[in-house]
Amino acid sequence: MSPFKEPRFFAYDPADPAHTSENGLSFPIRTLADYSAQFSEVTAEKAIGEASPHYMISPVAPANIRQVIPDVRLIFSLRHPVKRAYSVYWHQVRLGNEPRSIEQAFTEQDHRVRNGRYYALLLPWFDLFDASQIKVILFEDLIREPLVVLDELYRFLGVQTGFVPDLIIRNKGGAMKNERLGRILEKVKTHPIRQALDPYLPSRLRTLAADVRNNNFADTPPMPQAVEKQLYDYYREDIAQLEQLLQRDLSLWK
Repeated sequence: MSPFKEPRFFAYDPADPAHTSENGLSFPIRTLADYSAQFSEVTAEKAIGEASPHYMISPVAPANIRQVIPDVRLIFSLRHPVKRAYSVYWHQVRLGNEPRSIEQAFTEQDHRVRNGRYYALLLPWFDLFDASQIKVILFEDLIREPLVVLDELYRFLGVQTGFVPDLIIRNKGGAMKNERLGRILEKVKTHPIRQALDPYLPSRLRTLAADVRNNNFADTPPMPQAVEKQLYDYYREDIAQLEQLLQRDLSLWK
């Protein structure tokens, strides 16, 4: 995997002012040469890759990837859309970027809501790539049976099966017990320097940092019922279409 987490290279659009502005979206890798340099230490590995969730919502990423890596293998991890939207809302609250109540924030125009329409987002990928190149996993399956899902991914990538990674460190979210401490920890966690150094940090140090962050979390309050119903109604048709696209039952999300 690339040492730099979320390079976002294939989502970068030099014609978009929001991408080129210093105050706009963050695109740390903007040239193919810099992107290739992320894999300069590759030798005889069977598979190399990177993780940029932004690709899924990018209007230019599918075509850019197809042009440069037509035989790519694509992995998408999808979470229950209502729970995902609520989680992203609280992440923004923790960063100090969301002062509004959820009733005010969650409209159909809000990106946290729109980005849960997975069928609409995945369709361009299935239009450009053969279905055999795409693997879609559910976050709920990954949490419940991580080794089963990982073994499926190993087979999809054509690498050795049976490898058991470190499953102790889990990403955690929620409300904050101490807001000032929480916002500092969130900014450190997402800072580019920290992300670049993370693969080289000792496991014990990464575990300690995760423990400090996680111990500052409290359970989020229940989502207001009116907002919850609004979201379920909003996603219902998209989920039904996604079931047909993926040929799997998504009753859990309904």
